Amino acid sequence: MLKVSVPATSANLGSGFDCIGVALNLYNDFYFFSDNEQGVPSEAVLLEKRSLAHQGMNLVAEVLKKDTPNLKIAVRASVPSSRGLGSSATLAVAGLVAANVLLKGKLDEEKIISLATEIEGHPDNAAPALVGGMVISVTSFNEIKYIKIRPQNNLRIIVAVPDFQLSTVAARNILPKQVSREDAVFNTGRFGMFMTSILTGDYRYLNIAMEDALHQPYRMSLIPGFKEVITAAYSKGALGSCLSGAGPTVLAFCKDNEENIRKSMVEAWSSFGISAVTHVLDISSKGTLYKFENYIS
Repeated sequence: MLKVSVPATSANLGSGFDCIGVALNLYNDFYFFSDNEQGVPSEAVLLEKRSLAHQGMNLVAEVLKKDTPNLKIAVRASVPSSRGLGSSATLAVAGLVAANVLLKGKLDEEKIISLATEIEGHPDNAAPALVGGMVISVTSFNEIKYIKIRPQNNLRIIVAVPDFQLSTVAARNILPKQVSREDAVFNTGRFGMFMTSILTGDYRYLNIAMEDALHQPYRMSLIPGFKEVITAAYSKGALGSCLSGAGPTVLAFCKDNEENIRKSMVEAWSSFGISAVTHVLDISSKGTLYKFENYIS
């Protein structure tokens, strides 16, 4: 049996729309096994054959010109789905990595990220899910190029996950087809400040650096309490806060005072009649991990 563990991710991080993501130490564990192998953990759920994990396996087999391994796939999920934490990327990356291992392929990270982008549409979740850390990714001449970075000073990440889902399709469809030059300049400057903050460890202006004019102002209409949750996080000392991916989860960076920040975000959701679960996380530096194991049920 092959076990593949893929971390949750948070994309955009405010001003870095569609070009940055960070891997979090919250994992989905995938099990690839045949009928004659022992069972998987009881909490793991069998995936349908049309899942993104199956699509990932099929795509690698096609690239390698080999047959797709005839295996079942089950997942023990810790990453909530449709909440802006990269759950679909975990599926695609798991299938791609598993097939590359099982078929003895030699696809490198860049190729796997490119294949994940074919399935997902954007590399901002797939890239950090695979390689870990914080990752800047762009498309250049139909190729995905990326750079993995590590914050100069340690940052903790709080994610406040409300008890409702938000379709990525709906969150993308609400965005305008064009933006003004003023909004483009607004984000360009802030993303530059964001990267400078991360690379130098100077977080004094991280709250300004995570302001956004390209996606959050439009998506907030789909997320009751969004502004109030961010305001609550800042009131208790968060260094920066934003929508996680397409939402509805809200993320906050901090170095201390995690418990007060976490509670304030939950209380802000609660004032809108929405319950929320929080996770206090670290950046997953290693990304996707795999190993062969025997599991006795």
